Amino acid sequence: MPAVGPRRIVRCTTDRVPGLRPAERDAMYALMERYYEGCERAQFERDLAEKQYVLRLFDAEGGLCGFSTIQLLEFEHGGRRAVCVFSGDTVIDRACWGQKRLQRAFAAFLLRLRLSRRGRVYWFLISKGYKTYLFMRHNLRSYPNHAEETPPEVQAVLDRVARLKYPENYDPVRGVISFAGPAQAVREVHRDLEAKDLADPDIRFFVERNPGYARGDELCCLAEVTLRGVAYGLWRYGVLHPLRRLFGREARPRGGVSAPGATASAPRG
Repeated sequence: MPAVGPRRIVRCTTDRVPGLRPAERDAMYALMERYYEGCERAQFERDLAEKQYVLRLFDAEGGLCGFSTIQLLEFEHGGRRAVCVFSGDTVIDRACWGQKRLQRAFAAFLLRLRLSRRGRVYWFLISKGYKTYLFMRHNLRSYPNHAEETPPEVQAVLDRVARLKYPENYDPVRGVISFAGPAQAVREVHRDLEAKDLADPDIRFFVERNPGYARGDELCCLAEVTLRGVAYGLWRYGVLHPLRRLFGREARPRGGVSAPGATASAPRG
């Protein structure tokens, strides 16, 4: 795919979904449809209606550069109340890849939520693309991963949340969400998964655990949100990354559609 010129993100907002105007919804859907196959407007609107928040990115002209929807799932586990942040539809325009503004905004959202809750806070992510998986893997202690077995207590929470969100589609044996009908999938031109990428043990693990990713199967992932974890994320994306850009040491981003971080998946629901 030919290179795309840079498009600078200058503003990020955190908005409540019910307050979105029709034109704003149109812009979000148009961006999703550009990067994902099987993206139907009716399904997009149903998924959006379940969410409470949306993080949106804009350029200097006010054009939409990307967004990520968020749903808060309240549940009880082991006799204790907990909340889970579910990352929904997420996409960033290719011309904006590598800027990390969405990562910074998402880390700030997690920090505010963690500080406002007394019980445990989790982040539940389903991924049909390896970049989505890497965002969680690189920023919080998340499961499943190639380095260690998922602890039984973590697996129990993951199963609980996955069944709560997708009671008809969750396969606990494989740890994936599979949809019976046509599923939303990253357009082939944007997948950009090459043989050299499989040298990365995290990417190789993702492909082995979710071989149906290309047809839209979603790997279920979970991380507990801790103050230490989100503080690291804010430092990494709010301080370290800008310094690397300033001194020309920024790593070139891999291909793929960006999600709550540099991701390649638009989780359905």
